[in-house]
Amino acid sequence: MKKRRPIRAWLGEARPVDPAELLGPRGLVNEVLTEADTESPADASAGELADASEGTSEQARQDAFHRSLMTDARLARIESVVAARLQSVTVVLDRLLDPHNIAAVLRTSEGLGLLAAHVIPNEDGDAGAHRRVTQDADKWLDVYAHRSGAEAATALKAQGYLVLAGHLTPDARLLSELPADRPVALLFGNEHEGPSAQTLAACDGAFKIPMGGFTQSFNVSVAAAISLHSQVQARRRHLGAAGDLAEGQKQLLRSRYWKLGAKLARRVSGPPKQRS
Repeated sequence: MKKRRPIRAWLGEARPVDPAELLGPRGLVNEVLTEADTESPADASAGELADASEGTSEQARQDAFHRSLMTDARLARIESVVAARLQSVTVVLDRLLDPHNIAAVLRTSEGLGLLAAHVIPNEDGDAGAHRRVTQDADKWLDVYAHRSGAEAATALKAQGYLVLAGHLTPDARLLSELPADRPVALLFGNEHEGPSAQTLAACDGAFKIPMGGFTQSFNVSVAAAISLHSQVQARRRHLGAAGDLAEGQKQLLRSRYWKLGAKLARRVSGPPKQRS
């Protein structure tokens, strides 16, 4: 029987992000740090939480419980991450062979503030990601599985994305020339073969990273990091904001992150049920 990894506690203080990084990957909004005269959820008693939950939805009650387990600094950090989440830039990993590469790209994607990533298993059916490499970044992302790169490209195009594959073709666009005024999905193919012919046909085109040395290309995880960073920064400059989620989406994400971020959240199913 496979042994489960022991639960790791959050070590150290969760420091809020410097407001000067508003357009950086962490995207802190000033209000998170300057909001005053608010009671710390960590100081709220069980009775006060129960009173606050009266007349509210079960989700609001769950949210209040999870918030009560965290410090103000941790809550501010979660709010800063929610404010910086981008859904208009995403990544597609098409049949990568090395799980470490999958894990590295997921970790990069989360760190840059992407909301979601898309993964297509290779022929062996392996779409796993090594947890030691992701550092649990994958649990903060929406990770979608697809049966093929062509299927993923078609689905994303239907959602309004411009889908571009990293591929060395004569007509490939330079990374620096990719549009920032619309949603973009960057697709990276198999380490040895690149994207399949069917996948390339389903994409809107290809892009390439300018190379200054004798090496023709980067490792796929490095190429993804360079490309996503460039596109994310360009998109944020165009938006003039760190993130692009609507308020309703932000609230759903807050609820999810409060539960994930709460101390011992994986041991706690929720607050005690109220007796009628």
